[in-house]
Amino acid sequence: MQDEIKKVLEMLEEEKITKEEAVKLIEALKEVKRDEQSIPQSKRKRFLKILVKKEGKPQVNVTIPFGLVNWGLNIANKMGKNMINVGGEDIPIDMEELRKAMNDPEFSGKIIDITDEEEGKHVEIEIA
Repeated sequence: MQDEIKKVLEMLEEEKITKEEAVKLIEALKEVKRDEQSIPQSKRKRFLKILVKKEGKPQVNVTIPFGLVNWGLNIANKMGKNMINVGGEDIPIDMEELRKAMNDPEFSGKIIDITDEEEGKHVEIEIA
């Protein structure tokens, strides 16, 4: 939610919205967060988020529903694949560990955080 609030504040700073509109947007974000928290963890929809940045600029920003991820994992498992291709880069993945994390309804957070200082690339994969 912090990223969304930062975006609202940036829009305010750039005078794209008024102070009153910013307050309404932030309150709406807080209400959505409260609504999400009232849903039991086991019933919440979960996603795999992939973010690739090069020199600080987003190159890939993808959010995939778990149902689709599970389908892909099953196919990858049948094909013997243990890599994920993100933005043309092959990233090794421990499919069993990923499956464990995805099946734990209490788990959320980053599962991959890789920085290539030489090429200025940063890859994050997160369960949300």
